[in-house]
Amino acid sequence: AVGKGYATELVAKAVEEKGLTSAIINSGGNIRTIGKPADGRENWGIGIQNPDFILGLSQEENAEVLYVNKKSVVTSGDYQRFYEIDGKLYHHLINPETGYPETMYRSVSVLTEDSGLADFLSTTLFLLPLEEGKALAEEQGVDVLWILQDGTKEFTEGMKAVAHSQGATQ
Repeated sequence: AVGKGYATELVAKAVEEKGLTSAIINSGGNIRTIGKPADGRENWGIGIQNPDFILGLSQEENAEVLYVNKKSVVTSGDYQRFYEIDGKLYHHLINPETGYPETMYRSVSVLTEDSGLADFLSTTLFLLPLEEGKALAEEQGVDVLWILQDGTKEFTEGMKAVAHSQGATQ
């Protein structure tokens, strides 16, 4: 659950030490930004995939856009690693108490500086009820976007500040 995020963070730190000041690393759902965009913008626009688009059920590619710099955005969701049995989709985020895929959310995106922490928490928060997840996010000092099964979004206050749908701009 954390190897990809940890490796992304190691790569980011290594290239920063070599002098790279502006970049995005995309490790298949784990995004790590380095500095600001070189074209003069203050923030990178990071698209959060619309789970229904990925499954061919919507024309909207992004469910949200986050404007960030010097941060990691990591998403765990039910729409990329799954299989189908008798018309029902089963994904890879398993509730350890039931032994079945968790069904509270379509995706959970975590925003923080460290990609390894973001990777760990995106999976963890996907498995927790919303109020418990909000409490953990606050305790850990991270910002989170939850996309619920019906497509509605829940945000921490810090995530609202960088979310396009909540008024944030480049």
